[in-house]
Amino acid sequence: MVLESLITPREVRKNSWYLFFLGIIFSSSGIILSIFVFPGNAGIFSVFLTTLAAAPLFILLLQEEELLSIRLIEKKQPIFKNNIDIISAFFFLFLGFTISCILWFCFLPEGTFNLAFNEQLNEISSIQSIATGNIASPGLFETVLKNNLRVLFFCMLFSLIYGAGAVLILAWNASVLGTAVGLFIREKMASDSSMVAVFLSNLPFGLGQYMFHGAFELTAYFIGSLIGGILSASIVRKSFTNRNFFKLFKNIIFLLLISIALIFIAAIIEVNL
Repeated sequence: MVLESLITPREVRKNSWYLFFLGIIFSSSGIILSIFVFPGNAGIFSVFLTTLAAAPLFILLLQEEELLSIRLIEKKQPIFKNNIDIISAFFFLFLGFTISCILWFCFLPEGTFNLAFNEQLNEISSIQSIATGNIASPGLFETVLKNNLRVLFFCMLFSLIYGAGAVLILAWNASVLGTAVGLFIREKMASDSSMVAVFLSNLPFGLGQYMFHGAFELTAYFIGSLIGGILSASIVRKSFTNRNFFKLFKNIIFLLLISIALIFIAAIIEVNL
């Protein structure tokens, strides 16, 4: 009840960048608690605890988004700017999650960071083995595309069923990305005594090497989360009986097409670069 009450949906709309700092707090709390309470499965439980903290706020935010969209449609005003506000909120929350994971991965003691990110390290090893095995395969693009479309589908499905359930998928992806960047930076830090300076100098490059395709991919996931959340709120409020719901649904189809196009672009960049 404390963490999700630190900011209101109205404040999020006005200053979505606040969620960057809130994301760091949510994720850091989840990581610390999981290390002490669930040391055997800290990597998984940290993601669940992070999601538990963030989900209530996003449920309120998505419910408000659905109401505002209906009102704007009734007034015959564009609603895309309204959508951008929520996508921006997802972005800053995800970035906060990611930076938190990078920080903890880089500065936790040797034994502890392996414990806290064990599942994420296993996931990265699995991804690397698949990529290595398919590096010369003509079907690599289709593999990447199918995987990314599957994640997009689950973002929509989780948001539809659980309201803000897609936060779980975003938190997990942020933890894996944070671990991957953390591995890169920690390698550099091992050969230099000035740890903080090495961390700060390598952080932009560490993130940048994944964000060439990640920016498109993540935006698609954020849009998918928004789609599922709006539909979930509409079902709960029975807004689908509203005469303007069809116009809202057309906007949802438009957002879906944008997200699929972004997934295609991300897959092309990922495979070729």
